Amino acid sequence: MTKDELWQKGLYFSDLGDHKQALKFFKQAVVLDLKYDGLNKYELWQEGLYLFNLGEYEHAIKYFTKAIALDPKYDIAYNSRGRAYSNLGDYKHAIADFNKAIEFYSTDADHFNRRGICYSSIGDYERAIVDFNKAIELKPQREEYYINRGLAYVELKNYKQAMKDFNTAVKLRADYAISYYHRGDLYVKLGNFPAAIMDFNEAIEISDSFVEARQLRGMSYYFLRKYERAIKDFDRTIKDNANDDTSYFYRGMSHYHLENFRQATKDLTKAARSYPNFVEIFKYRCMAYEMLGEEERSKADARRVTGLCKKNS
Repeated sequence: MTKDELWQKGLYFSDLGDHKQALKFFKQAVVLDLKYDGLNKYELWQEGLYLFNLGEYEHAIKYFTKAIALDPKYDIAYNSRGRAYSNLGDYKHAIADFNKAIEFYSTDADHFNRRGICYSSIGDYERAIVDFNKAIELKPQREEYYINRGLAYVELKNYKQAMKDFNTAVKLRADYAISYYHRGDLYVKLGNFPAAIMDFNEAIEISDSFVEARQLRGMSYYFLRKYERAIKDFDRTIKDNANDDTSYFYRGMSHYHLENFRQATKDLTKAARSYPNFVEIFKYRCMAYEMLGEEERSKADARRVTGLCKKNS
């Protein structure tokens, strides 16, 4: 197809409301129209950024590289290319680009933040924290930097410092759902489920489609033995994602504790798709089948549990 034909296809699917298919054709049209000649460094960077936002990271890198060739000290192009490499999982090249960006513009907080994210992605949390510290020093009002540093502290199990960072992020921007979500997640790790639920409530109020916050709120209700409320949250997360087998597991367990054994077996069976070696699934399904009087199925799960226990011992 020509560029114009691909673009028309994209418009056709967009009108039908199939935005995923529309974006596929728009991307193909853009790639066919790639050109570098006659563009200055800013225009090359802008074209690269457009491709980056479409998820065409390999093609975006080509434009950023051309921009850098015109100006080897173009820090924003190094930053953008580093982000593209990072999104491709190429953290070695990403870090090298952020190093260059910092070399040529050492007072841009985002350069340090982006390099810190890369260090976190490869498990080097101490170096990540050093970069987040610098980013915060340069721009102390950015809640994102405190969240990123807090997440690094969580990985190092420095929960006290992580909580301080998440608290600061919430204070800096009270309408940012991500801050409440991560603080709630930390409360879950600390076993403070009532506090976690309060944060997830805030996150969901800000963003009703925040599936991860709703799932963790459901899990918090489950651990507090508030099974009806847990089921309500898992009903929604499963509606949003029919393959959410973690939600199926906890909903199944909630139904089990409420003695809704038939529904428990259905949910636990779906959870087993992703967790075929998780003993708890088959243990509770075994007992649910027993309560339903389905002896053969119960015995089959009992054998499965025995086999998994031997395998894991």
